[in-house]
Amino acid sequence: MHDFYTRIAQSSFGKTIFDSVGLPSPPILKRSPDNSMEQPRGRILIGGGIRAKATRKLINELQADQIKLASPYWDDPKKAALFNKHNSAKQKLELINFAQTSNHKFKGIIFDATGFETASDLKSLYVYFHHALKHLKQNGRVIVITNRTSDEKSPENNACIEGTRSFVRSLAKEIGAKGASANLIEVESGADKNCYPALAFLLSRKSSYITGQSLTVSNTRTVAPSWHKPLKGKIALVTGAAFGIGAETARVLARDGAIVVCLDIPINQAPLTQFASSIGGHAIALDLTTTDAVEELLGSITSQLGVIDIVVHNAGITRDKTLRNMRPEQWDSVLNLNLEKIIKINEALIEKKALAKNARIVGVSSISGIAGNFGQTNYACSKGGLAGYTQAMASSLSNGMTINAVAPGFIETRMTSKVPFVPREVGRRSNAFSQGGLPIDVAEVIAFMCQSASQAINGNVVRVCGQSLLGR
Repeated sequence: MHDFYTRIAQSSFGKTIFDSVGLPSPPILKRSPDNSMEQPRGRILIGGGIRAKATRKLINELQADQIKLASPYWDDPKKAALFNKHNSAKQKLELINFAQTSNHKFKGIIFDATGFETASDLKSLYVYFHHALKHLKQNGRVIVITNRTSDEKSPENNACIEGTRSFVRSLAKEIGAKGASANLIEVESGADKNCYPALAFLLSRKSSYITGQSLTVSNTRTVAPSWHKPLKGKIALVTGAAFGIGAETARVLARDGAIVVCLDIPINQAPLTQFASSIGGHAIALDLTTTDAVEELLGSITSQLGVIDIVVHNAGITRDKTLRNMRPEQWDSVLNLNLEKIIKINEALIEKKALAKNARIVGVSSISGIAGNFGQTNYACSKGGLAGYTQAMASSLSNGMTINAVAPGFIETRMTSKVPFVPREVGRRSNAFSQGGLPIDVAEVIAFMCQSASQAINGNVVRVCGQSLLGR
């Protein structure tokens, strides 16, 4: 699907015209659709507020990957008092004095806010980024690390955390025009040692359309990221895999080494079979809305595959009507496929032990389920329900299994191409990047959630929307 406005705006002639009349000028977002997970590279600025806890280990991990690390040096004692002290000589950090004129440019800017306890600590966010942002490259990455809010923390401590969240969301809107992103990693108690896989993902081109979002990291045993074929030997099931986000997810999982079972409705059997063959996978033509669909699917899995490592619940439908004009079957069909069948499939897979140890479950929600949308009470209810189910289910899983969800915004697919022109253009422009996302943007997040290194990513609902104006 082509976005004529973005193509014109990104041309040298078009950008000049658009900038002169004040029209949104969508930046070029850099992606890497043909490569697996990328190692962080380039120059990165790292710093931490007073009492920061995650910085030291992150410095060691980043330097192990040959990153060129720098840290700010403050001449002003008042400013210096706001920040954690690093042993720059021992840690081999380049010191940057922002008080002096310099042309330093950084691919990433990291700030560790895990030590914030009082409202006065928030001043370090202003001081650090006020100086650092001018040195951020085009398509750069800003990542702030903070604690999770908790009833066990003081009200002032929780105020610092929530304030940091809002700071990052606002900053993301300020830097989106240059294709740069700002995201948050929130660490549960004791989980500051598990930040690196999430950090590596957010620093990479895999996260190009994610900004203003949070990834929560839990306190569990983790493994180091695998940069080449991280899903090698895994068996994945992707529903709704014939077209759009489902097909791109299947392709990316196969790219990363997984054997993918592609499922779609019987009417799509021909293109489904052709596509599955092209990625070295298998096809299952099955209508999940039928009464015995769960039993039939489970039988196919256990008889042909034994157990599976990854389940991606992408299949879904819309039946849009205002509530007063909605027929009962329009409500029932959407809730049945988009939510009820997902729950039943998961329950059956777990009960019959058809999921492998450390299996990954990923659901596809929607920002409509977070923000609500006119004429979509049924769809929003189903997708919001899926988000809530994901967050609640995470703590009940055993055997190393995790469950997460993605919530796409406006993504350029066959479905969105049928949206009328005006709401389609509004959907495209109503985000920090002033453009719609691509199916690859959603697929990359799903693939990251499925990796062994993502063991600490559990119960997350990540919006893939370019920080849409809808929702939070």
